[in-house]
Amino acid sequence: MQLHINTPLLESRPLSIISGHTVWLKMEALQPSGSFKLRGISFACLAYHKRGATRFISSSGGNAGIAVAYVGRRINIPVTVVVPKTTSHQAIKLLQQEQADVIVEGESWQDANAYALSITTANAAFIHPFDDPLLWAGHATLIDEIAISGLKPDAIILSVGGGGLLAGVAIGLLRNNWLDIPIIAVETKGTASYHAAIKTNQPVDIGKVSGVASSLAAR
Repeated sequence: MQLHINTPLLESRPLSIISGHTVWLKMEALQPSGSFKLRGISFACLAYHKRGATRFISSSGGNAGIAVAYVGRRINIPVTVVVPKTTSHQAIKLLQQEQADVIVEGESWQDANAYALSITTANAAFIHPFDDPLLWAGHATLIDEIAISGLKPDAIILSVGGGGLLAGVAIGLLRNNWLDIPIIAVETKGTASYHAAIKTNQPVDIGKVSGVASSLAAR
């Protein structure tokens, strides 16, 4: 069963002109839940459901939570999403639209995540927004589709927050034997936790996050 769609790969003429290279865009905003998150999250949810999970619990007021809620509605599994107080009314509305139970807890995603873990029972599956090998395997299908299209890129540019997409793309490159393709991971100022980790060669807590790109705000 596949709940994500195979998305088109379209040339961006404006970006190609600006960069002096042909730039292709993988149109992941066309996914039914609105983002690439559906790839990995649907893969993980279906795997956990097959193992016996009768409820999904997640901790995201953004694209990941919406993807979990979408999957739950599609396969008739109840979903609880814990969001921090900073979550917008629009995000909560989208979660409720997908029939998720929404709990508002804590000042940050880390607080919401801790609470979500605390209410996860034996018959429920905790669906992490980014830190799960099942998610990465699902996200890797993005690269599989590019390979099937016959296009081999010189490089892949992506945004990085928690790192789920980055890990999935790396797995996709590995399993398609595209070891010569570099990944350029981009963060915004104020959410550069991955950059900080690379500098110290280990996970670090940057203390606080800020900036416009709240979906990249993994401390």
